[in-house]
Amino acid sequence: MKLNLSYIIASCKYLLLACSLLLVAPTTYGAVNWVTINANIQFLEQEKKLRFYDSNQVLIEGDKCALLVDASGNFAAVEQLANDLKKHLKTPLCYLVASHYHDDHLLGMAVMQHFYPDAKLIVHQQVNSDFNRYQKAFNDQLDSYEKSIELSYQRLAGISKVEQAQWREKLELAKKRLFRWQEYQLKSPEIIIDENKTLDLGGFKVTLNAHQAHTSGDLTLTTNSGRVLIGGDIVDWLPYPGHGEFKSWQTLLKQYIDDENLALIIPGHGGILDRAQLKQPLAFLTAITEHVNKNNDQTIEQLVLSFPEKVMKPYTEESLNAKSSNLFLQSGLARAKNAK
Repeated sequence: MKLNLSYIIASCKYLLLACSLLLVAPTTYGAVNWVTINANIQFLEQEKKLRFYDSNQVLIEGDKCALLVDASGNFAAVEQLANDLKKHLKTPLCYLVASHYHDDHLLGMAVMQHFYPDAKLIVHQQVNSDFNRYQKAFNDQLDSYEKSIELSYQRLAGISKVEQAQWREKLELAKKRLFRWQEYQLKSPEIIIDENKTLDLGGFKVTLNAHQAHTSGDLTLTTNSGRVLIGGDIVDWLPYPGHGEFKSWQTLLKQYIDDENLALIIPGHGGILDRAQLKQPLAFLTAITEHVNKNNDQTIEQLVLSFPEKVMKPYTEESLNAKSSNLFLQSGLARAKNAK
């Protein structure tokens, strides 16, 4: 696979988060906010400081079965969630849905599959066709954890004895986690979606839809007669466009904006949205494609500097938004430029 700017940004943001989470206690899990959407849907919102780096999850439960959408990139948090579900689920966890192939949505499914071996993994047909790559990515992630631990041990000699004792304790915990995770496997999907499929969880139906938008293999879910959309990263207020299929993505967002029946939108990152709020990511994606079309002779650096300020203004009001949007803009401009 060719390493371009967008791929490097996507990989590095996850790797930095993952390596840091490996070396600390999983207290960050406690900051995940459980939001009750209705009697059948729980929205597990990632804490705000991690909203652009790690994913939300959605738990849907009918009278006979439960379904989980996405798995965090923090394996310790996924383990905690897996244990908590055993206390709270009223029905078997029958399905695991990966909304797309990005690490912070898919790789943690290996943890869920370990705890819930009977749960069927559901993916887009494109994700299934490349699944060997993602299985390798899971193993590569564990290799990166091991190297991070080794490097941290090497650096112990350069710090005080008090700090050494503190870090040795953290590193021993990290080693125990790594040994445990090395027993896990990302098992192949059992249900493949190429267009759409409706699942009856027992008195509550969920429809899965296949798209090419945020990536070439996205799944969304609609429930409650189309009033609730679980849209993954397609509907993020600040979208990551580095692997995007811009034309179909923009068309899909317009469709959601015009759907008067659609009342509530759950994104892959960030808080709950309404239809009107999707105008911002649509404007961002549209501006990227138009800017590249009008200034195709400019470099990525020049395109960033000349990008319309009014489009970026909503993303600059908070420091984390500004930092992430700048990286996402670069990746989107590179994607649009390479696609021409």
